[in-house]
Amino acid sequence: MNDTFEKTEWDPLVELLREEVQEYGGLYNLLDRQQSEIFNREPESVMQTNSDIEAHMTEMNSLRERREEKVRTLASQCDCDEEFSLTNMLPHFPDFVRPLLQALIDEVNGMVSRTRRKARQNYLLLSRTMEITQEALRLTEPENFSKTYSRKGRVGVAGKLPTTYKAFV
Repeated sequence: MNDTFEKTEWDPLVELLREEVQEYGGLYNLLDRQQSEIFNREPESVMQTNSDIEAHMTEMNSLRERREEKVRTLASQCDCDEEFSLTNMLPHFPDFVRPLLQALIDEVNGMVSRTRRKARQNYLLLSRTMEITQEALRLTEPENFSKTYSRKGRVGVAGKLPTTYKAFV
């Protein structure tokens, strides 16, 4: 069962995992930049960073799909279920490469958690900013605004914009 894979088979997987760690780091940095822009009240920068984040995530999805395909290929080579996780396949790799693979798996999983946490923080900050802005607009001209709720619980604002804000739309 041990040492099923040759270097030519596992080395590309190591490179894909390393690249995935780097890309998650890049995404985390974009989210960190976005958070600074939110705090500094830079809406144009926040919007540009949103676009950068979306583009980065598209690239990351492609990378993740390539890594998952490589894992499926390796799984079929060792007669494992193609849905077998990389962690479950570690015994099929040479002893000396297992710690490296485990470290990369742990780092990818850690970066996923940190990135999700940062994205959630930014989402909450942006949501709260929108609520505050809507409340300020409602207080400016209360007859023009009313809150509505969708079936999913999302809040919307119905009404016409006050004349002082029409120039910004």
